[in-house]
Amino acid sequence: MVLKRLRLHNFRVYSEQVFEPSPGLNLLIGPNGSGKTAVLEALHLLSAARSFRAKREAEVVKWNNDACRIEGLFQTDAGHSRELSVGWVRRQGEWKKQATFQRDEVARLADFLGCVPLSLFTPTDLSLISGSPSVRRKYLDLMLSKMYPLHLQEMFRLKKVLASRNALLRQQRPPAELRPWNKLLHEISVPVGRRRQELVAQLGTTCQEFFAALTGTERKVKLEYRRCWPEEADEFQEKLRESQQRELALGSTLLSPQKDELGIHLGGKSLRTYGSQGEQRLVALCLRLSEARRLALQKNEQAILLLDDAFSELDPDRRERLLHLLPTFSQVLLTSATPVPLPRVEHRTHQIEAGEVVA
Repeated sequence: MVLKRLRLHNFRVYSEQVFEPSPGLNLLIGPNGSGKTAVLEALHLLSAARSFRAKREAEVVKWNNDACRIEGLFQTDAGHSRELSVGWVRRQGEWKKQATFQRDEVARLADFLGCVPLSLFTPTDLSLISGSPSVRRKYLDLMLSKMYPLHLQEMFRLKKVLASRNALLRQQRPPAELRPWNKLLHEISVPVGRRRQELVAQLGTTCQEFFAALTGTERKVKLEYRRCWPEEADEFQEKLRESQQRELALGSTLLSPQKDELGIHLGGKSLRTYGSQGEQRLVALCLRLSEARRLALQKNEQAILLLDDAFSELDPDRRERLLHLLPTFSQVLLTSATPVPLPRVEHRTHQIEAGEVVA
């Protein structure tokens, strides 16, 4: 899949802009604050239906405006058009989100999520390695939700079950009232945990391939999904009984997929604990490249790759190695504050200045 046209209306620094990248590598050059990352953010919104930058989505609306809209026209590998849009309108002081697919309004997030296979790397992805376990769980769950709409529905159910069960724990309710929720918790945890574990195994293989290609070393990247709960039903219920007093004291469930961890090792050691910041950033980049590859395989559709300032922390050798990898993706958008030498690599440069694509 490739992006043919992106239209931005009152989005971030853009008042009205149409952006038409080429297939292959597109280099977006401009000073900080000019709107480079906003282009990537708009595309990410069309794929994930959420911003990776804004705490409140209405923050993406250009200042002093009551409406904002992003429209994307994509072409599938088979040559078919795919149109998506997302926007916000303020009515009576409240913001309302609207989304369309093929010009039809989308009522559920599951109907929109993943329509565009896309992976985005940003400098903040360092938190995939150095951040809390919840960051890595969200990484897995967003990818799985793009791949399988059922996963998104099960995550909603899991959160509701945990909220209800935790409320009973805080109220110090007797064990009999917890049993129905315990049964539901196990029923939802099993498919969620299995799907995460399978994805981690797939990502581990691809991540190691990209790491070897970018470094030329034999050091191994290993991903490990660590469950804190047993899969077998009777054993699960027994573990809950053993944890009951601690759960009552904390008012929180201790056994669920929301307590699991994605372990990441480099050279047999925890990357989070022992890795340098450069190593952590490089493996985070490999995770995003792996995400694009897995989405493409699952969707049977080439994924779009977005790289925000990916070259700034790479030495010349690894920049060169990354450049050799980029042609394996159907379309890449790479941002940089300064010109990037791209010898022998076919590409198109777009100059961005003060909320306008000028070239």
